[in-house]
Amino acid sequence: MGVLFFVSIGIIGMIVFSLVSSRRARIIFRQRLMNEFGKAPTSFNPDIWGSVSDYWDRKLKYEKIDVAIDELTWSDLDMDDVFKRLDTCLTSVGDEVLYATLHEPKWRDEPLKEREKLINFFAENPKERLEIQMILSKLGKASYNDVSSLIFESQIKALKNPSAYTILAIIPFLCLGICLFNLSIGLLCLILSVIVNGVVYYYFKKEIAKNLLTIHYLSAMLRCCNRLLPYQTTDGLSGLIEKIREDNIHFKALAGKLSGVMMGGTSDIDILLDYLKIITLYDFRTYNKAIALVSKNKEAFHRIYQNIGELDLSITLASFRKSLPGTVNPSFTAEFEVVVADLYHPLLKTPIANDIELLKNSLVTGSNASGKSTFVKALAVNSIFAQTIYTCTASSFSLSHCLPITAMAVKDDILAGDSYFMAEIKSLKRTIDQVSSVPCLCFIDEILKGTNTIERIAASAAILDYLDRENCLCLIATHDIELTSILAKSYDNYHFQETITDETILFDYKLHTGPAHTKNAIALLNYLEFDPEIIENANTLVDTFIETEKWPLIS
Repeated sequence: MGVLFFVSIGIIGMIVFSLVSSRRARIIFRQRLMNEFGKAPTSFNPDIWGSVSDYWDRKLKYEKIDVAIDELTWSDLDMDDVFKRLDTCLTSVGDEVLYATLHEPKWRDEPLKEREKLINFFAENPKERLEIQMILSKLGKASYNDVSSLIFESQIKALKNPSAYTILAIIPFLCLGICLFNLSIGLLCLILSVIVNGVVYYYFKKEIAKNLLTIHYLSAMLRCCNRLLPYQTTDGLSGLIEKIREDNIHFKALAGKLSGVMMGGTSDIDILLDYLKIITLYDFRTYNKAIALVSKNKEAFHRIYQNIGELDLSITLASFRKSLPGTVNPSFTAEFEVVVADLYHPLLKTPIANDIELLKNSLVTGSNASGKSTFVKALAVNSIFAQTIYTCTASSFSLSHCLPITAMAVKDDILAGDSYFMAEIKSLKRTIDQVSSVPCLCFIDEILKGTNTIERIAASAAILDYLDRENCLCLIATHDIELTSILAKSYDNYHFQETITDETILFDYKLHTGPAHTKNAIALLNYLEFDPEIIENANTLVDTFIETEKWPLIS
């Protein structure tokens, strides 16, 4: 009696300790969520990176998408780093929906304004935001979960001959029925059917095992839907949660079953249940039922996926806005122009803000390291932000709906056999091809720098003249001052400048109107204490060329 008492006390103590520890962990996690909201993420889990593009990759493959940020533009603008600065999502679905969202500019205001309502709700209602975050955190992140494949490729996931597993599951029970009439034959048949089902289970379980993470994450998503349902009466969330409720009706029977697929335990009861699962091929039948149900209702499942992602995404964007010095909602105009005040790049810790009225195609000139490329990238990134996440890092930002496209960080391609110049002109050709189909906002940095000066200027002028007659708006960063004269009638001019002294070079990183008139390459050589003979010789060559328009021979 005494031993039983102490055992009971020990069990109760462990249960209490587990409950207290679990409650304390939840409190700590809630506090962490509150503390981290509105702050830039301090780290990024590299494990999720390999699968964050899965949903977008499949959308591109299976859906007709007329307008999308292509991979060259994404790479040119360092959008991987921008994504990492944005991403505080709590779920893999949120990560993948955010990644896809940043690739697909909207050509109508309505979807962006709907997203804005949700962002504002979470910004203004911290209690409800925290409750939704706690629900999303239970879904969590699982790299390479491959759930998006169920939207686009569910038929590939299905096991072949599903009816065979149902028939095999029924046979053991028929054998039990035979035992009532002939025990020996019935037992023999039962033993044979159990052996057959066991062989089938162990031989084909690898087909389920390779999709096990997908099934378990699907189960977690459906349980997440059920946890969200109480918020269908919450103002600001009711519309989206009601959509989730309607679509989740198709899958209510699956939520509790899928989590147990091929998940064995160690207790005697768990082991017994595992044997029953093998004999009845429960995992196979449940798996097939799940795949068939999702395949039949793939549109509803796609909407669930998007709406859970939209919840996570909206909280992330509310936090992103709060973490920055200032943001603004863009406004969209009928005129093809971009008018911006106090623009800055979201990745800079101490940015210098700039204004621009891009009413026509424009050139940006200036010295090395003066800020040209950063400014062009800031405008390009924000033109994507405006049409995807309805958030701009500026005090005002207006533009017309258009496709941002870049030709900037060009690299040679050894495997394709492309030189730097060949890669560069291919990038420009893709830009020219694109502007003929949709209105484009084109950003080019150091046009055709991979070839000689005379042909570079001639070809650049011809390309930019051609673009001036197309349905596009261009901002071109260049060192070629000659272009400002050649294109003076059709292109506006802006520049960045610096102040050079014997001791230092000071950049104000402010955009000024008109073309640049200063050059700093030789001054930088002097600042870094190159041999005075090199400096003098370089200056002499420049002066001679300016005077005669010919390069002298060096003796």
